[in-house]
Amino acid sequence: MVYRRASLRLDASEKTIEFLYPVNLGWDCTRCGACCRDDGGRERRILLLESDISRLEGQHGGEEFAEPISGREPFVAEMRKIDGRCFFLSDDGCSAYDRRALLCRMYPFWVERSGDLFIIRADVACPGTSGEPLGEAFFSGLLGRAVAERGGV
Repeated sequence: MVYRRASLRLDASEKTIEFLYPVNLGWDCTRCGACCRDDGGRERRILLLESDISRLEGQHGGEEFAEPISGREPFVAEMRKIDGRCFFLSDDGCSAYDRRALLCRMYPFWVERSGDLFIIRADVACPGTSGEPLGEAFFSGLLGRAVAERGGV
């Protein structure tokens, strides 16, 4: 995959962060739900931030949807699965769509950090990774949302 370098100025500060994003990659969700369940020997792990848990609390009568984890900061829990499917995945799709976790809102993209550089990666196995290539503005917005949700860099 080919990457391009860009920078993002954070609104709340004078800080600018450098990032790499994939070029010539499009995306349009097909609502197939493959990202919400284990598939073809591939286990899906949906890691949760404190803000995700707060947003999702109260769904389904207070049933436990998260398993606490440690050592994966800033993530504090992992989404519970039922028969290899996300706790919130129903036959009609995601029952928590408007409140879904940051990783779910970002998929098929995620952010990795290498020192001061942020790298936006993509799961090219996602059936939605086609169409018109996404540009710097899309990836800058994605990174900005991730940084804000995590509470900064």
